Amino acid sequence: MKVRIAFLFLLSNILCQSYKITILGYHATDVTQIIHTPGEIEYIVQNRGLLDLIWPTNNLYSAKYDSNNFNLISWSKKIQQGSYKRTLLGKNITNTSISYDDEKIVTITNPIHTILTMLAMVQKFSPENLDTKWFNFEHEGRLGKARFIWADSSMAWGGVDSILCDHYRLDISITDSSQNIGEIKDYFMKYIINDNFVRELWVSRSKKKQIILAKLQTPWVSLFAQRNSDKEN
Repeated sequence: MKVRIAFLFLLSNILCQSYKITILGYHATDVTQIIHTPGEIEYIVQNRGLLDLIWPTNNLYSAKYDSNNFNLISWSKKIQQGSYKRTLLGKNITNTSISYDDEKIVTITNPIHTILTMLAMVQKFSPENLDTKWFNFEHEGRLGKARFIWADSSMAWGGVDSILCDHYRLDISITDSSQNIGEIKDYFMKYIINDNFVRELWVSRSKKKQIILAKLQTPWVSLFAQRNSDKEN
């Protein structure tokens, strides 16, 4: 009985949601988001179909953060793209720097956020807490600011029915790349901060907030990440 209770408690503190990424209407990638309570978010990214044949990808991104203000504690990634493999671990040290793999030190201004903590935060706070507010931002050694701009309340398709959502634009402004340790082959980290791309999120307004739809608009094509409601936990 105690084991069962412990297992149920564990499940109640984990929110798992899957998404399907489409490009020009084709299913290209599966993404699984796992939010642990308190203070941890993970994304598992796997290419599918023709894209998986051309460029098989199985990546894991995760971040730990202060559950009250979503300030970064640490983050990591494990990249497997074709024959290319890479791991990276960044730790917030005394709120003045991020140590990467205990070797490279990136000087920061605290508090600091990353793309992962921003995605966690938007699923917790209301527009009143987020709209137009700039947050210090770090991205593999690049420094700048990021903010959510609330556009409107609108309906987004949730897989079974339309869901009332807060619609945001996510602005990312990189102002200092002098400490950059990023790599070209990690396409997610490379392109998510691109100045020429428009990032939009539709987040459910219900008590249990979730990203229902995400859109990345590039000059050439749009990428959509749609929630798979049939796999919701």
